[in-house]
Amino acid sequence: MRLPTAPDGRRGCSALARYTDEQIAGTAGRTGGWLLIEHDGPWRHPALASEGLDRDVVSELSRRIAGRDVRPQLIKRPGARDRARIGRPLRAYLVHTSRTHPWVRRVDFHDLAELLAIDVTAAERPEPPTFGRPVDHTLYLVCTHAKKDPCCAMLGRPVAAALAGGEAEVWETTHVGGDRFAANLVALPQGVYFGRLTPEGAQDTVAAFERGLVLPENYRGRCTDSSPAQAAEAALRARLGFPVGVDALTHLTEEATETGARITLGHDGGLYSVEVETEEGTECPSTCSALSPTRPVFHRVRNISGERSGAPV
Repeated sequence: MRLPTAPDGRRGCSALARYTDEQIAGTAGRTGGWLLIEHDGPWRHPALASEGLDRDVVSELSRRIAGRDVRPQLIKRPGARDRARIGRPLRAYLVHTSRTHPWVRRVDFHDLAELLAIDVTAAERPEPPTFGRPVDHTLYLVCTHAKKDPCCAMLGRPVAAALAGGEAEVWETTHVGGDRFAANLVALPQGVYFGRLTPEGAQDTVAAFERGLVLPENYRGRCTDSSPAQAAEAALRARLGFPVGVDALTHLTEEATETGARITLGHDGGLYSVEVETEEGTECPSTCSALSPTRPVFHRVRNISGERSGAPV
């Protein structure tokens, strides 16, 4: 594979995106439900075609979630190899991402076929199912999917390793979207995406998130929201100048304008109107394996007006 090369000589789609300072705010793909399946690998692309997965079971799971708002992911412990042989149960998680009704259920299994006994489409619904064990803490997924994009493995594995062994539950995972923003981290069930993380930055990000705060520097957005709303929230978080709570910003309204959207956000008793303009960027490779460049769509925040505690922003 011939990797994209930035003018400074660094190689990879992520290096080029960093060189051009491509905007990462507003780039979290919308997803309501997640199906996480532990599989130590090796991972292929597409992920469900990976070796070691029962093809008949995978085919049936894929049929059940086809056309549904359920995103399948393979996960493994940071640095894991094939651990199934030691006899411990593997884990699957059903996750519903939502600003109002997020939930996680854990299902242990020894044979992948056991997952056919549960309703995997439950992940797209706000009401949690009765099966599985409730999970009341955050799951952190770090994309390290080398077969999808080498940048994810090259930059994601050091991040996953830096987070391993801490109190937070961290998993390596397959493609989450935005290869050129590696290293990528997703916090579930909140659905918060972070990108361009270094190992040290990831540790700070997770430590803050465990305290209920979002560091704005590497914030991509939240998969519960539209891209313009994600960009608006990212801009307001940066404008406030200090980390605020995961759910401290309330999305009140979103209306289309001639050039994009107007988002009304609430925070700490203040109301903020954010003008977002949609524009097409210059051609760039979206991944290391892209056969031809594409023109990404950006959501630029042009103005934020409002008041915080009675003072204009």
